[in-house]
Amino acid sequence: MATKSFLSTFDIFKKISNSQLTEIEKKMSEKKFAKGESLFFEGDPAENVWFVKEGHVKAVVHTADGKDLTLCMVGSNSMFGTCCCFGGGAYPCHTVAETDATVVAYPMSDFLALLEKYPEISKAVVTQLSKRLRQSKDMQTFEQESVEKRILHLLVGLVSEFGNTIPLTRREIAEMAGTTVETCIRTFSGFEKDGLVFGTRGKITVKNVQDLINRQDEI
Repeated sequence: MATKSFLSTFDIFKKISNSQLTEIEKKMSEKKFAKGESLFFEGDPAENVWFVKEGHVKAVVHTADGKDLTLCMVGSNSMFGTCCCFGGGAYPCHTVAETDATVVAYPMSDFLALLEKYPEISKAVVTQLSKRLRQSKDMQTFEQESVEKRILHLLVGLVSEFGNTIPLTRREIAEMAGTTVETCIRTFSGFEKDGLVFGTRGKITVKNVQDLINRQDEI
């Protein structure tokens, strides 16, 4: 019995046969990164598209006032680096392992050839990029909103990435929402009191994402 390709867990490869995926994997290289280690830096040549097997990684940009702004966080069975597929010669952000992570690098030149060979993959990548752009635009829109509303919006997006159990600390949520850890903790205390979430060490569990959406609409 043929071994199932790990790529079959990715939405963009759902319509590709296992034998074809096995051929694709032959050009991939697995890499391990410790928590806090950089995968690549902003401005580095965009040589690879990346797939997460275990753990999660975050994309960061450095602002003019010296702060780090987290653009997004991705977990297992997600990919990143695809923003450079269409005319981008360098990575636009710094990517860091937020936990110990196992990722797979696939040469950009081979990935571009893959997009030409399989239109269904190309369509799926464009759909994914459009989703990420909308999320980024939404975050810019929410920058002027209250901390509570920013965190609610962020949690809803993270549920779509990780499911109802989000493997992030309040400190990491604070960084992504652009607020202080203390303010984030106070906000989460209110959420827990109202039965929206509950926290354990290194994790936040959302009880019902629709309740978050309803709360967000009420503010």
